[in-house]
Amino acid sequence: MKLKELAKLVCGKIVGNADLDVKGVSLVSEAESGDLVFVLEDKLLASAISSKASALVASSATAISGKPAIVVDDPRAAMAKILLCFAPKTPCPKGIHQTAIISKSCKIGKGVSIGAYSVLGENVSIGDNTIVYPQVYIGPKSQLGQDCIVHPQVSIYHNVIIGNRVVLHSGCRLGIDGYGYIQEKGKHVKIPQIGNVIIEDDVELYADVCVSRATLGSTVVGAGTKIDNLSHIAHNCKIGRDCAIVSLVGFAGSVTLKDHVYVAGQAGFNGHITIGENTVVMAKSGVTKDIPANSTISGFPAQDHKAEIKYRGALRRLAKKAR
Repeated sequence: MKLKELAKLVCGKIVGNADLDVKGVSLVSEAESGDLVFVLEDKLLASAISSKASALVASSATAISGKPAIVVDDPRAAMAKILLCFAPKTPCPKGIHQTAIISKSCKIGKGVSIGAYSVLGENVSIGDNTIVYPQVYIGPKSQLGQDCIVHPQVSIYHNVIIGNRVVLHSGCRLGIDGYGYIQEKGKHVKIPQIGNVIIEDDVELYADVCVSRATLGSTVVGAGTKIDNLSHIAHNCKIGRDCAIVSLVGFAGSVTLKDHVYVAGQAGFNGHITIGENTVVMAKSGVTKDIPANSTISGFPAQDHKAEIKYRGALRRLAKKAR
C-alpha cells in the first residue's frame, strides 16, 4: 500500500514521500526495507529512524526527520487500524463438516460454518455467518447471533444467549453451574443453579474464561466488554458495557460492574458489591466493598489509589525505623 493510503485511513499527516510503497509492518528491532514501524513512545524515535524501516508512524508532538512518516495524535490507535490492512486471513471451516453432530431441531442461519467434531444440542440457534471451529460443544436451547467466532474447544452449556459479533477464544466455558452450597449436618448441599448466561453484542472472551450461570435470573456480560485469559465471572454477576478486564481476575457472586470499568490483572472482588462507572481497579487489588463512580483504587483491601500510596509509604518508613 502507498503511505498516503495508510495516512488517509488514520487521518494522519504525511512527512516525506507520500507515494512510498509499504510492504509490511514490523517491530523496530526486526524491520527491513519496505516495512512500516510504530513509535509508541518518544524514546523509541531514534531507534526507529536508524532502523532499516522505510517509514514510521509517530505522534504529532514528535519532531521527525530522516524518514518518511505518518504523523497522528495517537500512534497506538493508528496501529490498530493499520495492522488490519496487513493481518493474514485465519483459515476457518467452510460449510458444515461431515463429522459435526447437529440435532435436527437446530436452526442454522445462512453462511454458517461448523468445524469437525463439533456438537450442537437440541433447539440450538446459530445466526448468519457465524463460524464454529472444530470440537465445540453447544448445549440445548443455546443461541448464538450473527457473525460470531467460536474457537476450538469452547463449551457452551444449555440455555446460554450470545449476541452478535461475539468472539470466544479456545477453552471458554459459558453457563457452568454457579458455585452455590449450603451446610446441612456437616455436608455440602448443592443449591440448584437454574438461571442462565447472557453475552451481549461485540463481547470478546479470551482463553479459559469461565462465566457461571445464575442461581436465578441471568449472569450478564455487557456489550463491547473484553475479558482476558483465565478470568472467572461468578453466578449473577452483571458486567457493564465496554468494560476491560485483564487476565487472572476473579469475581465472586452477584458483583455489579457499571459501564466502562477497567480491571488490571489478578484483582479479586468480594460478592454482592457494586463498582461505579469509569472506575480503574489496579493490579492485585482486593475489592471488598462498593466503590463510587470515577474512582481509581488499589491495595488490599482496595482503597483510593493515592491513599494507598501514602499508606504504603508510611509502612516502609516504619519498617526502616524498626531495623
